[in-house]
Amino acid sequence: MSRSSDDTADPHVEMAVDREIASLLAAIEQEKIPDRLTKLAIELQNALVEKRRRDVNN
Repeated sequence: MSRSSDDTADPHVEMAVDREIASLLAAIEQEKIPDRLTKLAIELQNALVEKRRRDVNN
């Protein structure tokens, strides 16, 4: 959905969007992160570090 130029110029609309984003971020931060997702993120981080090491040494 695209916004009209009138929407982006309206400070009330901007404030409402900012509040909505803040609300969504707060809700996301309250969600529990599954252990499996944390483990996969750590494995990905380690793989990226290893790849970076190999790239530097070649």
